[in-house]
Amino acid sequence: MGVAGRRALRLAGFMALAAAPLQAQTLTIGMAGAITSADPHFHNASPNNSIAMQVFDRLVERAAGGALAPGLAESWRPVSDTAWEFRLRPGVTWHDGTPLTADDIAFSVTRARNVPNSPSGFGGFLRAIASVSGVDATTLRIETRGPAPGLPGDLVNVAIISRHAGEGASTADYNAGRAAIGTGAFRLRAFRAGDRVELERNPAWWGAAMPWEAASYRMMPNPAGRTAALLSGDVDMIEMPAASDLPRLRGTAGITVVSAPGLRVIYLAPEHGTATPAPFVTAADGGALPANPLARREVRQALSLAINRAGLAQRVLEGTAVATTQILPPGTFSALPSIVAGDAEPDRARALLASAGYPSGFRLTLHVPTDRYPGAPAVAQAVAQMWTRIGVRTSVVSMPWTAYAAQRGNFAMHVVGLGNATFDATSMLVNVLGTPDPARNIGGGNTSSYTNPAMDALVERAAGTFDDAAREAMLREATRLAMEDGAIIPLYHQTNSWALRRGLAYEPRLDERTLAKDVGRTAP
Repeated sequence: MGVAGRRALRLAGFMALAAAPLQAQTLTIGMAGAITSADPHFHNASPNNSIAMQVFDRLVERAAGGALAPGLAESWRPVSDTAWEFRLRPGVTWHDGTPLTADDIAFSVTRARNVPNSPSGFGGFLRAIASVSGVDATTLRIETRGPAPGLPGDLVNVAIISRHAGEGASTADYNAGRAAIGTGAFRLRAFRAGDRVELERNPAWWGAAMPWEAASYRMMPNPAGRTAALLSGDVDMIEMPAASDLPRLRGTAGITVVSAPGLRVIYLAPEHGTATPAPFVTAADGGALPANPLARREVRQALSLAINRAGLAQRVLEGTAVATTQILPPGTFSALPSIVAGDAEPDRARALLASAGYPSGFRLTLHVPTDRYPGAPAVAQAVAQMWTRIGVRTSVVSMPWTAYAAQRGNFAMHVVGLGNATFDATSMLVNVLGTPDPARNIGGGNTSSYTNPAMDALVERAAGTFDDAAREAMLREATRLAMEDGAIIPLYHQTNSWALRRGLAYEPRLDERTLAKDVGRTAP
């Protein structure tokens, strides 16, 4: 039998396995991104959050479509301009049987603001909180430093941990399971860095009954490997299938593909600092530069103008992304309707470089993670070619996500994504672009030395404004300031996709989280 015949037989076997109904009590999921920690406050990254949301609950949750939903709090309401009350769900216990208390929530707020060595923390979501206290056994009161209309949405992003297990515990204690005592649908059985996370069902969970005794999250950064594992029956579900695999998966009996537009923006983050010599930037002849060219707005604008975003979205990513030059997709609260992704303008880009003092361009290294964002290495190579054509000779360095994240943005220019967890521009404007101020929990994810006091002031005013129209106008203006300044260089918004075996159902989520607790069984 020839190679083609053996290949056909193997594919037929894969399709037969895919079509077989699922009988197991353990759900096995192939993850695209690396899960770097089981500590729910250590790293605000989507793969980590997908696991944390299984083990730890939040006061407020989000439905797949983005609407706020009850979590550990059954309801909430503002009781003054600077206070909210949350009605706690009665009878909730930790995995070890200890009752949940208001003190646990106060402890969670304190710890999440300052976790040692965190590459990107959660303090920005808690910047408005002044104090947390229990009114009675089922009522929690949160006092804020000023009006905080977005507080319930911010709290969606912060896991509630127990004081009795977490006080004095390190991130290593969570990774080892000693401190990973939550109230969630699953208990942590094992975290194996770079390999997998094993969960087991929490029979005392307050939520709806699940069909799974256990869930196994396998870290599978290679998209072709994820697809092969699904077709062979090694896993039951995969996230982020490669664009090139989607037609085959959709055409395979026994496989379902579900997709939804996403809020994640993939962007380029330039180093704004003026330190010399600038890291990963040299003159056109390879010599040292007297200053960092990326600190010049005209240079950042030139690099943005050189990019053919439609080509990236349609050709490199095969239609699985939408080109953008701003933070949010059209129609999202606080998105700018007037900003659209236009054609590349290389001639104008060259003129801007010349006006900034770089008529001969310069050399630049662009860093990209290999295993975090679908298609990102290919996107980086395409961008490098576009920049080289305008005189910025660009080389690309790829790194595994775990090593990449540990660098905390110590690059001249790097590819990164943000899921816009607040469902408006606030997440980017506060956490990534806000002038770093640990005392105010602003700029915790700002690794590019960007600062814009006028933008910061607008964002602060918006945070205290209850009127939706006025708040949206402020966030839009803050976004406009940042985009015109070249604070970041947005490229596109991802489309979120999952592929599942026969007998499974999953509602695609705008926030791209892959949650075993929400995977259901369908009728045979």
